[in-house]
Amino acid sequence: MKKSICIVCKGEKKGNRVEDDMYIETMRKIKNRLHIAANNTLVVCNDCMQKAEEKRRRFERTLMTWGILATLVFVMLLLISHSLMSLFLAVIISIIVALVFMLIAFLTSYFPKVEKHGGKKGRIGS
Repeated sequence: MKKSICIVCKGEKKGNRVEDDMYIETMRKIKNRLHIAANNTLVVCNDCMQKAEEKRRRFERTLMTWGILATLVFVMLLLISHSLMSLFLAVIISIIVALVFMLIAFLTSYFPKVEKHGGKKGRIGS
């Protein structure tokens, strides 16, 4: 049987499941290939629910901020590249590098979504 591990306090507790999104599935695949996967069920215990909701809200704000910033940088660099055709390739490369750094910064603040009661898989250890 899999252990239920709270992602906030790291304790073995019962609680609401964390949604398995693309990020978590990718991390599980990487860990399975490296043979270091624990295959735990990720949950948020009742004691940590408020902290988890705040972390998720902060992540969503960060996501929106980085998305707007990436769009502005892309448009600005695209306009600059059209005015300086001789530097077109350099500007395109700099756009790609800037977007990669923004993606990395975004992933450092990642926090998964917690399933509510009545969700796909529901509650662990009711």
